[in-house]
Amino acid sequence: MSVAVIGAGAAGLCAARHLSVHPRVRPTVFEQSSSVGGTWVYTDTIGNDQHGLPVHSSMYKNLRTNLPKEVMAFPDFPFPENKEVSFVHHSEVLEYLESYKNQFEVNQFIKLNTMVSKVHPVLTEKKTMWEVTTKCMKTEHVVTNLFDSVMVCNGHYSTPVVPSISGIEKFSGSFIHSHDYRVPEVYQGESVLILGGGASGTDICIELSKHAGQVYLAHNNPFLTTKLPPNVAQVRGVESCIGPAAFLLADGSKVQCSAVILATGYHYTFPFLSESCDISVYNRQVQPLFKHLISVEHPTLCFVGIPVQICPFPQFDLQVRYFVKLITGQAKLPSKAEMHEDIKKEMEWKKNKLEMAEKHFHKMGTLQWIYNKELAELGDLKPISNGVENLYNAVHERRKTHLPDYKKDSYSLVGEEGFSGNIFVPEKGTYKKI
Repeated sequence: MSVAVIGAGAAGLCAARHLSVHPRVRPTVFEQSSSVGGTWVYTDTIGNDQHGLPVHSSMYKNLRTNLPKEVMAFPDFPFPENKEVSFVHHSEVLEYLESYKNQFEVNQFIKLNTMVSKVHPVLTEKKTMWEVTTKCMKTEHVVTNLFDSVMVCNGHYSTPVVPSISGIEKFSGSFIHSHDYRVPEVYQGESVLILGGGASGTDICIELSKHAGQVYLAHNNPFLTTKLPPNVAQVRGVESCIGPAAFLLADGSKVQCSAVILATGYHYTFPFLSESCDISVYNRQVQPLFKHLISVEHPTLCFVGIPVQICPFPQFDLQVRYFVKLITGQAKLPSKAEMHEDIKKEMEWKKNKLEMAEKHFHKMGTLQWIYNKELAELGDLKPISNGVENLYNAVHERRKTHLPDYKKDSYSLVGEEGFSGNIFVPEKGTYKKI
């Protein structure tokens, strides 16, 4: 059985590892860049790369993870022990993924500098096969091969969502998406307006506060309850640009700024999928996917890593192992009608009971633990430990109230259920044990 894996980031490496343990399965991982690691490969370059393609990574130079490494790790492959640091620099995550690749000997299955340009289902009398067309980025040689299955692992933090702002042509300052943010020093003494109160917006806000004269964090969510640096102010979302350095906000107030950073999220993009793949991307939803993972219309096609606001690597591991069980006949899917009904029920539950906007269908947060347990049950898989869940939830709460300092904390998992930690107390400049 041949399986095409698109992308050699964390999800693609995980797919290669679990596929390759089956003697009848042969994975081929296509990676358009020259190295593995996906979004964790930092580059100073913005715009287009050496091949004229948009730069994939949104990593900025000083980024440290907003989750502790203790919960980020694949279930059976912990990060190197370092009790002093839980929130690691992005370079350490890349080193971790390189170690993972080497430990499970998946390098032999990876084709670097190889871009997937088309994925197309071919219906035979017995089953659906997949035509996968690739181009070598060095020689521009194009080939098409047939595969039994396709796993899409191309990530979704590379194509920015750029909102339309009325009057923006009047603005004379710097205007970028966080995808192109790299270093804070270029904003020394500036007044910066950051649009978006999610993880990227808040992390960049804290980093910029050490260099910018004033930072405005503009969003329409409930205001953050955390203490913020004195030069950071939360304001309402932007209504329009009303001058070379002025914006009108949703509450009628105005701000003056010399730079704007959009932390407004990313699109799901699969430019290589033909229309016959029967996958639509609309309103930040990829549909129809059973359990946010498996194509309902073509169940030998899956998309690893679609959910957002999750603990990624452990969830990738569950998704991959479940899909591998399906394609190797060790697990069975419900009928197509049942899968459509499952999606419909989840949509109605999130819309009516949880009052979530439709565009947030793939957004999980604390819902991820329900989802992860469902996947484990469906695939008869070992679930993610309660300790990981408990520590993730504790850090989530800690971030809400101590945004500037929570990455100074360090943690250890204790058994299957618990964790311990050293928590920074900013008022005293010391740590306390929990």
